[in-house]
Amino acid sequence: MLDFHTHLTSPHTYQSNPWSWLVLGRPVSYFYESPAPGTDGCPVDAGEKCAREVLALGTPLLWWVGCFALLYVLWRWAFRRDWRAGAIACGLAAGYLPWFLYQERTIFLFYAVVFLPFLCLAVAMLLGAVIGRPGSGDARRVAGATGAGVLVLLIVWNFIYFWPLYTGTAIPIDDWRSRMWLDTWV
Repeated sequence: MLDFHTHLTSPHTYQSNPWSWLVLGRPVSYFYESPAPGTDGCPVDAGEKCAREVLALGTPLLWWVGCFALLYVLWRWAFRRDWRAGAIACGLAAGYLPWFLYQERTIFLFYAVVFLPFLCLAVAMLLGAVIGRPGSGDARRVAGATGAGVLVLLIVWNFIYFWPLYTGTAIPIDDWRSRMWLDTWV
C-alpha cells in the first residue's frame, strides 16, 4: 500500500506541486459545465452562456494572509522562542513538509487539508499581534483591532465572492472569468 501511494505517477490535469499549495497555485476542479441561459439555474439575461463549477479553491485572501502568518510564526518561534508559535510551526511542518519528498508523485492541493488548521492558528496568532498586547495603549489597541477587523471582513467578503465556485452555482461566464484570478485556476 505504501509503495503504491508513494509511486503513483499517472499525470492528471489538476495535479499540483506542494510549492504552489500555500498560494493556491493549482486548485482542483470537481465539476464544470456551461449551461445555456434559462437552463440549469443560468439566468435568462446572462448573455451567451454561463459557467457552473465546483472548485476546491479555498478563500484566496485567507491563504495568502496565511503565508505571511507562517513567516510571522517562524520568526516568533526562532527569535522570541514562543512555544505556541513553535507548536503551530511543528503542526504545519508535520502536515506539509513530507509532501516535498514525493514531488514526482501525482498529488493535489486538497492534501493541504491536513495542515490547514495550523495555518488558521498562525493567522489567529498574527491577528493577535496586529491587535497588540493587553498592556498596550488604547490608541494602539483600537488601531490594531480596527486593522484586524478590516482584514477579517475582507476575508469574509472574499469567501462570499467565491461562493458560486464552491457550490456549483450557475453564473454568467464573464462573472466566472472575473473569479479566475490566476491562469492556473482554469
